[in-house]
Amino acid sequence: MAINRKLLIIIYALLLSLEIQAQQYEPDALPAVARIDKTCDSLAELEMKSDSDYIMNDIALTAENVLAMLQKYDVKFPKIVLAQALLETGNFSSDLCRVNHNLFGLRHPSDGSYYVFNKWEESVKSYRDDVQYKYTDGDYYYFLSRIGYAEDRNYTSKVRRIANAL
Repeated sequence: MAINRKLLIIIYALLLSLEIQAQQYEPDALPAVARIDKTCDSLAELEMKSDSDYIMNDIALTAENVLAMLQKYDVKFPKIVLAQALLETGNFSSDLCRVNHNLFGLRHPSDGSYYVFNKWEESVKSYRDDVQYKYTDGDYYYFLSRIGYAEDRNYTSKVRRIANAL
């Protein structure tokens, strides 16, 4: 009986602490400043964004469009390169992708800083010109490993898994 009572006290204390924590955090609540800054009286006043507002540089950044651009610029092994882009950008969600339009994590050899492109299409051309010019023939996954494309030792197996799923 004493054990049950201690257990109930512990459970009650945990529940109480969770309730206090929940009261401290309101993740969906707007900060007071935002409430004051942005008010509207009707739904018509709300600025609604369409899907086209999220399209980057006139051509939507989708796997299909990247694949088409890879083919347009004669990038070898477009399916593998698309898999690289998906892996490098976290399915086109990274800041490097969305802000710098860099789909492949391309860096300047001189200082290691990331390339910044005006359009994501430019990173496709840069991949072709700065990476694939080194490729002569053979297994493309081996080529990526040989040139040290990524620091992750499992990079090529991850790319292969993604490419096989496409």
